[in-house]
Amino acid sequence: MTRVHGDENFFDFDAIGGWEDLKESVGLMPEEYTKLIPNLGDDDPDDAFSSIPYEKGFNLLYSLERIVGADKFAPFMKAYFNHFKFSTVTSQGFVDFFESYFKDIPAIKEFDWDTWLHKPGMPVETPSFDRTLSAECQGLADAWISVDDGETGKGMLPKHDISNWSTQRKTCFLDSLLGTCTERKQPLALSTVASMKDKYQMHTSKNSEVLFRFCMIAVEAGDASIVPVVVRFITSQGRMKFVRPLYRALFHSEMGRDIAVSTFLENKDFYHPIAAKMVASDLEEKKKERSGCGGLLMSHLQKPLVLGGILALSVAVGITLLRGKRH
Repeated sequence: MTRVHGDENFFDFDAIGGWEDLKESVGLMPEEYTKLIPNLGDDDPDDAFSSIPYEKGFNLLYSLERIVGADKFAPFMKAYFNHFKFSTVTSQGFVDFFESYFKDIPAIKEFDWDTWLHKPGMPVETPSFDRTLSAECQGLADAWISVDDGETGKGMLPKHDISNWSTQRKTCFLDSLLGTCTERKQPLALSTVASMKDKYQMHTSKNSEVLFRFCMIAVEAGDASIVPVVVRFITSQGRMKFVRPLYRALFHSEMGRDIAVSTFLENKDFYHPIAAKMVASDLEEKKKERSGCGGLLMSHLQKPLVLGGILALSVAVGITLLRGKRH
């Protein structure tokens, strides 16, 4: 992606966004599932699905690259793909091949594979990414926080023109805003969200990444006018990275609790089975937190699954009997 954009700083800019995604996932997932090699036991592997393998895995590779150098890491990757093509590879297989390939580099022998692969949570060391491209985005977020806190004079909104900003810069700005709201445990005021709507029109964006983040900000602020936008968004596409957080945010809000449940029950067959299961699980957990009981959503979801299982079993038995007759 750095080569595509023709900017060396884009690597760090993109990696910063990934680091924020990783922090969010680690905060949401059970501790066992925050390991790069989780012990699933008898759990459904779908329950462990998140951005953790991608982003924590990226940071592992990035750490290794910094040790051996980018000029040596690229040839290693080619050798790795060539060595394991047309075959199955395990995590330990990667470790063994890496250590063998770089056997002459002493630092590799001291590398803490156990912590990276088997310890839960965020990586021990926070990478020092270059923030040249993200600084302006963070500055704009800080400016809006000042508006929200009343530190800026009435009518003195940030003057940044972001109409020509790339999607990555806009999402960086919104992520910074969301992150600050989370840290201070206080959503934006309705008046601030209204001003952002007037200035940026992000609630009408056709870009899912931008619309998703703005919807999260508006829902957390209690903006009732954003609810139809959210419902239209989560029922017109089914990407789990968008629908799960928005369903959770809707249900957590007083204005959207019933809407979240009714919308899901009406559209559950629209989603991929894994997405439907995870959203149902999210809403059940939220329901238990609020009322101490649950089970309704999963029972609605499990009925077709049970019937499907019975049908599959019947077909399997029929095939077995048919094969028996042939013999």
